[in-house]
Order: sequence, then structure tokens, then C-alpha cells
Amino acid sequence: MNRKLLAVLPIALVVIASGCTTLTGGGTGSVATGPGVVVQDWKPDFSKLYSGEQLALQLRIQNQGQTRARNVVAEVTGIDLADWGTGGFTNYENLGDLIPADAVSNTPGETRTVQFQNLRAPALAKGTSFAYTPVARVSYDYATTAHKPITIVDQNELRRIQQQGRTLPSKATTYTAGPLAVEIRTGNYVKTGTGFGQTYDIFPVYIKVTNTQWEQGGTVVPKGFLPGSSGYGFGTIDQYPVLVKVTPPAGTTFVFSGFGQDDCSSFQVTKDLWQGKDAEITCELQVTSPPSIAQEKLITVELDYRYFAEAKATVTVDGTAEPGQFGTFY
Repeated sequence: MNRKLLAVLPIALVVIASGCTTLTGGGTGSVATGPGVVVQDWKPDFSKLYSGEQLALQLRIQNQGQTRARNVVAEVTGIDLADWGTGGFTNYENLGDLIPADAVSNTPGETRTVQFQNLRAPALAKGTSFAYTPVARVSYDYATTAHKPITIVDQNELRRIQQQGRTLPSKATTYTAGPLAVEIRTGNYVKTGTGFGQTYDIFPVYIKVTNTQWEQGGTVVPKGFLPGSSGYGFGTIDQYPVLVKVTPPAGTTFVFSGFGQDDCSSFQVTKDLWQGKDAEITCELQVTSPPSIAQEKLITVELDYRYFAEAKATVTVDGTAEPGQFGTFY
């Protein structure tokens, strides 16, 4: 008679630092990172089974970013479902949207729990044992918005400020919490002239998009990936596309830079993260309506992308079947 051995599942230790959450699941070996949609828990109901016994896997996720997660799909990969399947097992679930945290009402992001049931431990020969590693993969659509303040100042106004020993403020880029970080560089200020026939200044804008969870295995979903299939469809899988929309400050416009990939004059461009890690964009802006005094304006960058994170668990199966002729089991 088969008997299940109860597994002692250690309490997960959650460490929160610098806006990033890491969960270590001890014997389950699960790892989750944030912000964005975070895998809080991924574990089997039993970590040790005999061949033929049933298994259930439980997944708990939370949106710990500042944007609604759309079209969330959770799926099981990492194991051969032909070995574990019982005919009634579905390896993925469509979970819809997950609401982000609300700082105004002090409400945490939405949490969702899903169970994958009707798995059956593979048939192994008596006296043998094998450790399997089921993987939870959670994919979702997400958006990140970044703002960079920039000061535009007339050259005469700038001269007066400098003569008085004052300086113009320099402020850093801010962006909504999510798995992608955004850096915008423009310099501390843009100096313009207002004389007759004056050619107003053209200045570059450098944008860098970084995958903050790259080292933990989180990535923008590659082009051609088919959710729910645990694999790839048609397309080039080395491409990790992010739609980037750049909104220039009032009184400026993009300079048409040809038909290169970084031409921002259409206000949006699709960039691929290099090996899923990062991407860089350089645009040019021209001041069309220079202010007579120093004015602080905002450059806005919006990202739209599909992302997935993974977590792992460990299940050990002990064989019970007696070997028969030609290696068959009874």
C-alpha cells in the first residue's frame, strides 16, 4: 500500500530591501522577485511521493508594482506532463487582471491563489528515486511610466542667474515601480536664445531601459512566445520587444533623424532588450517656443511590454514498481 510521507515545509523568509522583494522557500527552492507580479509561494502539497500517488501544486502571486497587471497567465513548466498527466490536468490558468497597491488608501496589491491538481507521480522502479523540479511561470502585460524634469532657460536669464552665484536645479528621473527601470539623461538645463533669426537649441535625450530582474531569470517575454504552450511559436525568440513612447516637453519637438531604429519623431518606437537585459535610445529635441524666464518642464517616457517571472519547487518520487521483462513495470 502506498503511503505519503508528510513533508515539513519551512516558513518562507521574506526580505524587503530597496523596493525589491526576494522569497526563499527552503526545501521548495522557490525564488520570487519584485516589483511587478511577484510569486509569493510555489509549493507542492507533499514534497516526497511514491510512484502513482497524486500531487497538487499551489501558486500564490501578488501585484507588488504600481501598475495594473493585465492578461495574467500562470502555467506549469519544467516537468514532462506526459509523465505526470492523468488526463484531467491543465498546465495553465488565465487569471485576468491584478490590481496594484493603492498608497492613498494604504491597500496592498491584489493577491491570487491557484492550484494545479490531478498530477500523478511517474512510475519508477522500486529502489530508485528522482527529484523533479516543477516551475511556475507567470506572464503578464505591464506598463512603466517615467518622468524627467528639465529646465529650459533663455541665455540672458541664465547669465543673470550665474552672475548672482545661483545654479539651476537638477532633478533625477522618477518612474513607477515595475520590473523595468528607466533612466533619462538630458543635462542640467537647456540654454536657448530669443533674438531675431535665432536658431533655437537642439539637445539630445538619452533613455536607458533596464530589466531589474534579469539575474533572477525574469524577462520581457520573447517575440514568438506562446503563453500556455511552454514553448515558442513563429518569430525570432532572441527579440525582447518593449514599446517605448516618448512625450516631449511643451514648447519642444522631435528632430527627424531618418529611418533609424531610434527615430522618436513618430513619438513611439519598439526596442528590443539586448539579450533580455537592457536597451538604449537617443533622440534629439528642438526648442520651438523658448520661455523668457527659466521654466521646468517634464519629459515623459512610457513603456508597454509583456513580462514573465519564474519560481521553482522540488518534488522527490520514490519508485515502487517491480521491474518486469524488458524493463516494464507492474
